Amino acid sequence: MLRSLAPIVALAALAASATAQTTQPPSALLQAVSATQTAKAPYAFDMDVVSQELNWRLRYHPRANPRLQLQRPSTTDLESDQRRALQRMQERMEGLPWCASEEMRRVADVRLLREDAQTATYSFQPTRESIRSEQARAFAQRLRGEFTITKAAPDLTRVRIYAPRGFSPMLLVDIERFDIVISCAAAPNGRRYAAETVSEVRGSAFGQAFNERTIQRTHSVAAP
Repeated sequence: MLRSLAPIVALAALAASATAQTTQPPSALLQAVSATQTAKAPYAFDMDVVSQELNWRLRYHPRANPRLQLQRPSTTDLESDQRRALQRMQERMEGLPWCASEEMRRVADVRLLREDAQTATYSFQPTRESIRSEQARAFAQRLRGEFTITKAAPDLTRVRIYAPRGFSPMLLVDIERFDIVISCAAAPNGRRYAAETVSEVRGSAFGQAFNERTIQRTHSVAAP
């Protein structure tokens, strides 16, 4: 689920349990991924992408060409860089963004942070293999993550990817804040998908400051 989609467009209780640790993905996470991969279906859905510069409504249909289509505004109203961003989204969108995605098997250094009767929250280290975005793979080791998982019928309810401190991913580019929070909701098959992704990236590039906040919401999930 570590797709870093929104940053491309504009571009996780009981204190006594916090000492328990494991460096491998817990069995509950592996169960969640396996259950999701078995149950996932080619749903149709709508997606809203909102930032300081964007206010898009998109629709995904597994039998459309392209499968992801811009509903508003008109593609003729887009600037060239926005058209390129839309094209990248269309090329990378493979269907409903499941929270317990196959990439979550590939996270490292998983450690229990806290738990209660219903859920457990773990920290983890993103790896290049756990991130789909080619841009973000280059600085995967700069990032950290957290996820919350249900104990009954294990599934993810929340995922966060963030940079604990500022860094420079390339010459003349400095990132002061990088934070992505994914909130999950149940699809018709009962497995959870990324219903809302809030991304915040702040820093400077080639002498120009930037501060980008993007909200991506996925809704109206239904069988086509």
